[in-house]
Amino acid sequence: MKKQLLTFLMFVFVGSLWAQNTKITGKVIDEQTTEPVMGASVSVKGTSNGSITDANGEFSLNAPKGATLVVSSIGYVATQTVAETSPMSILLKIDSRLMSEVVVVGYGTQKKANLTGSVSQLKTDELTRRQVATASNLLQGVAPGVSVWQSSGKPGADGANIRIRGLGSIFSGTGPLIMVDGVVVNNMDTVDPNAIETLTVLKDAASTSIYGTRGANGVILITTRRGGKKGVKVGYNGFVTQQVATNIPNKVSALDHMQLSNVAQQNATGNPAAFVFPQALIERYRTSPVDNIEVFDNDWVKLLLTNSGVMQNHNVTLDAGSEKASMFASVSFLNQQGLVPNNSFQRVDVRINSDVKINDKIRLNSTLFFNQGKRIEPAGSTPEFIIRQAIGIPATGPAKFEEGQYGDAGQSNRRNPLGQAEASGIFTATTPNYLAKVGLIYNPIKNLELEASYAIDQATPNTKRFQKNYDVFVPNVGTRTADFSSRYPGTNSLSESYSFTTRSTFLAQATYSLKNTNHDLKLMTGFQSEELKSRNLGASRTDFINENLPFLNLGGANRDNSGGAFESAIAGGFGRINYAFQDRYLLEVNGRYEGSSRFSQALDKQWGFFPSASAGWVFSNEKFLSGASSILQFGKLRASYGTLGNQALPENYPFAANYTSGTDYFFNGIITQGFSLTEAANQGVSWERTTQFNVGLDLTLLRGLNITADYYVKKTNDLLLRKPIPTYVGLSPAFLNLGAMENRGWELSVNYRNKIGKLKYDVTAVLADVQNKITDLPGVPNLDEGLLRSANGYALRSYFGYKAMGYFQTKEEIAAAPTHFFTPQPGDIRYEDIDNDGKINASDRTFLGNNFPRYEYSFNTNLSYGLFDLNLFFQGVAKKENYISGTGAWPFHAADFIPSLLEMHKDYWTPTNPDANFPRLLPSIGVNGTNSSFWIKDASYLRLKNVNLGVRLPEAAAKKMGIGSARLYVSGQNLWTVTKFWKGFDPEINNNNAEFYPLMKTYTIGLNIQF
Repeated sequence: MKKQLLTFLMFVFVGSLWAQNTKITGKVIDEQTTEPVMGASVSVKGTSNGSITDANGEFSLNAPKGATLVVSSIGYVATQTVAETSPMSILLKIDSRLMSEVVVVGYGTQKKANLTGSVSQLKTDELTRRQVATASNLLQGVAPGVSVWQSSGKPGADGANIRIRGLGSIFSGTGPLIMVDGVVVNNMDTVDPNAIETLTVLKDAASTSIYGTRGANGVILITTRRGGKKGVKVGYNGFVTQQVATNIPNKVSALDHMQLSNVAQQNATGNPAAFVFPQALIERYRTSPVDNIEVFDNDWVKLLLTNSGVMQNHNVTLDAGSEKASMFASVSFLNQQGLVPNNSFQRVDVRINSDVKINDKIRLNSTLFFNQGKRIEPAGSTPEFIIRQAIGIPATGPAKFEEGQYGDAGQSNRRNPLGQAEASGIFTATTPNYLAKVGLIYNPIKNLELEASYAIDQATPNTKRFQKNYDVFVPNVGTRTADFSSRYPGTNSLSESYSFTTRSTFLAQATYSLKNTNHDLKLMTGFQSEELKSRNLGASRTDFINENLPFLNLGGANRDNSGGAFESAIAGGFGRINYAFQDRYLLEVNGRYEGSSRFSQALDKQWGFFPSASAGWVFSNEKFLSGASSILQFGKLRASYGTLGNQALPENYPFAANYTSGTDYFFNGIITQGFSLTEAANQGVSWERTTQFNVGLDLTLLRGLNITADYYVKKTNDLLLRKPIPTYVGLSPAFLNLGAMENRGWELSVNYRNKIGKLKYDVTAVLADVQNKITDLPGVPNLDEGLLRSANGYALRSYFGYKAMGYFQTKEEIAAAPTHFFTPQPGDIRYEDIDNDGKINASDRTFLGNNFPRYEYSFNTNLSYGLFDLNLFFQGVAKKENYISGTGAWPFHAADFIPSLLEMHKDYWTPTNPDANFPRLLPSIGVNGTNSSFWIKDASYLRLKNVNLGVRLPEAAAKKMGIGSARLYVSGQNLWTVTKFWKGFDPEINNNNAEFYPLMKTYTIGLNIQF
């Protein structure tokens, strides 16, 4: 009876639950287009009970009346609604931030949700948070898999090196293809960051194979801003920046230089009484003040780094348009002063982008662009060499007595870096660049778009170097003045060079789209050709009587001239197929058939085919995951594989034997000028081929978390190498397609955005890993470049040398050690006997690391509260080795001037300082400067790359002042660095010695106004 009663009660309870559930039906609609949303997820909040909308946007599920339904779909803002009536009509708003975003890809655009390749895109607001002189530096740390580093802070030459997914070649180019509005450019730094709309990095084969012979090293696509359709808007962006050096080594004083010179001489001779500077002179320096006649103590770095270092940039934009026509115009002016005298850079940038709608089927667009940079440097030497002298020469040399009276700097050749910087004349490099592009877009029928464009890009760089003499004086102790001695360098000279380069680009393509409830198909095909023509000329003369008239016709001797020309061309057809089924299953196929004039037509080496295929699965649209919609808004797996090319050799015609002028022949007793073959030729040479496999995952979680992860394997075959040949052949070796290398790596990007009350925050973390190695060098044991060596199983251009084991401490230790290739003394570096044969020789050298970082990471945080906003950007690298040598690294070392040493060199080996940072002092580094691990330092670093704090003008005040918006900001660049690298040297500059232009730490104040 109890069992029957219990069973009855259970049926009543379950029946009551079923009675509470009702069938809920409805339709999900796009709020903007009023079209049904297929594949949307509809679920009961807090349960796994859910449904997926059909092709008509309709759904059906059982739910209690009054239950909260969670509705989400790709590219829409997730919404919650209460199930009170049936059928329901639910509107979804497009989420412009998420997967409805349109991404620029090769020869077109795609929805981010449908991408199957590995692509990173940045927009204007992300790029203009950092105030830099060159656009290339904006990429540092913001895109996973993109390595960016500066090697110089010199005005006009402070652009960054960019590598995508490691190094892909040995002797061919390793930089990416860069295109601005569909036109190839050699340098992205000609583009003003204020004019950039989007910057897209294509990394895998699926996204880059459509660029054929130039896609192996990745592609950077830049689109510039176009005019809007809502009247006229005027904007101003200006800033002023103070630049200072991030790192400069500290030198020893004059007194320390003399005392330590004597220590080095005693160590070298073994005579404790040996000296370079007599004790009496040392005592005079110790007890007497500096008088610039008998006693000198010049801080050369302080004397030289006297330029203001101020940088200012002003940009005005005009955005005007209607439904029929629009225009965007931008004018920028940059003035960047360097650290040394007579060193600066100016740039003017003008861009006009126009769009006209002729009718519903025809549109015209055009681009006019002018950019001119002007770099000024001292004519007597490069700023880098001037700085190296300032770091390296002793403080005991006279620098300057009066205006125009320069000392000999204590140098036997009387070369004075201060005189070179201030009075040796001016070197000017001017780089005008013009571009005009016109395009036509025609839509003859629905879903078909035809496009054609023609662009011509002309660059006319020119240089002028007029080196003057400056006067060298010597101190006169008797008169306490300085007497004229000579002029340096003794002969003035003028040289000028001009280049004229024209690149013409023609593009024609057609795109057809077809979409219904289940299928989304897009076909694109096109043809592109590029022709490059270049010629150059140069001339020089010496012995100008009047140095105020620097014109070639006024020179008196050593007249010389030169000139040359070349042409190259690329042409190819390309195509792409995109297919999506129910926005869940994605397929893309790309291909380009292309020919290059760099290779032999006779041997049919000019043409090649470069295909790729990729697929994606949007698993978040599957019905079995509908219950997870409260957590997972979007999830996609993707994979790609394809073939890429690299033809970026330094020679334009590597397949041909070239004659070189300047060879003299003796015929019939007369010396006759002629030509000779100096290089071997290989008619069968062709481009390198790279295959790349990529697998990726994209996730968007409802609470504002976006995750992108990729793993790739990039293999390059048919490497273009110069295989060594015997010297008696009399020719340098030809390029051959030999060898292979590989890059493997992974990339991770995580973004989280949310708010706490009025505080909005957006945090992005990026981490990437890449490992490179040579996998095949047939017939070549290695490629030896001295300090650097490439061999099977090791990274390209790894450091190669002896493994240091500290110092020899005693003569007894030396006697018991393996025989070295030199006669060591206590305090010399000791090397490991790798092969255990009892002697140290060349066979004991080994691979010691490389300077390409394995790990790169960054943290980017954006905060906003009311009228205030703050950006903090950290960037760093890990597992990077850097070799430091030469002036500044080695005490008393310089191949071309009388050197001194640095403060850090005071920590040298002595019997009482056995664990010093440096070996025993010697007048020259000698065997202690042998390539070894001793001079390799950990160059990992974490740097506060940028801080930007801004405040906006309140809307009411802006309206009262008649402006749209205004923002005042202060920012800093390279403000703080954590590193184990040597003090005074920047870890970002590879293979460091003292001949560098320091990177810049900057302090900026700026203003943005929109009218």
